Amino acid sequence: MNNKLNKVRLKGNESFNIREGWLRKGMRCVAEDPRLFAKREAMELLGMGSKMVKSVRFWLQATGLTQEVYQNGGRVQTITEDFGRVIDRYDPYFDDIFTLWLLHANIVANEEFCIAWNIFFNEYEGENFTKEDLFLMCKAQLVKRMEEGAAFSEKSFYSDCASILKMYLSAETSEDPEESLGCPFAALGLIRRSANSKNAYRKVAPSPDQLDKLAVLYVIRKNLAEGKRSVSIDDLLGAPNNVGKVFHLNRVGLNEYLDQLRVSGLLTLTRTVGLDMVYLEDSPTPPEIMTAYYEKATVR
Repeated sequence: MNNKLNKVRLKGNESFNIREGWLRKGMRCVAEDPRLFAKREAMELLGMGSKMVKSVRFWLQATGLTQEVYQNGGRVQTITEDFGRVIDRYDPYFDDIFTLWLLHANIVANEEFCIAWNIFFNEYEGENFTKEDLFLMCKAQLVKRMEEGAAFSEKSFYSDCASILKMYLSAETSEDPEESLGCPFAALGLIRRSANSKNAYRKVAPSPDQLDKLAVLYVIRKNLAEGKRSVSIDDLLGAPNNVGKVFHLNRVGLNEYLDQLRVSGLLTLTRTVGLDMVYLEDSPTPPEIMTAYYEKATVR
């Protein structure tokens, strides 16, 4: 994140958030025809309009379920081996909230596709905010990330910021009847309306019974650099795309999860004055963590 950006991808979702069934339908169609999104028949096969088709294609990549490559002069979508195929095997209908937490983590970490989400969850420190607050803060941070003189569409960026609210709030809060189908990410409960004003919102820490400890371990493990097996608790809390930022955990909440993981033998902790460390010497890989969860969970 130290490299300055000369351009950014905005409004890739065509102003549509993920809807129930979209990811399942997209994954199934990509498995049957990797060149689906390069074909005119994509609208007919997916049963939706052209902008929605573009949105499905965008979200499949933004969540890490698929990746797009060029083969023989055309675009090809492939399901990612270490993430998409694991979900396709164990939770193909995206019924388990554990899956949503991992998709959320991937979206937040995806600066290329979802820079507004990346900025909001990583850099917004306040608890209460309006839509305008969200946009102005994210815009200020985006300007800092971009090369001097580089430009972006404020209108498109505003649309992405508005999408964050629509995505994480329940459908009843949306003024757009097209959003009445709802977005499954509202179940995470990370953003709620403020009790003091219908035009204000607040970030909310996840409920302990909603966020499984293995989702926390997955993000910790995914953020470990190659060959590294330790990380400070301060980094877990404050480093971009790590559990403190992605899941909006404070130190108390994070320590509760770390203690659960320690008791389960999945990591060790050393707490000393000024430096609390987490060690993952024999930690499973991210795909192994996913598999361990799904094989013990009941996914219907």
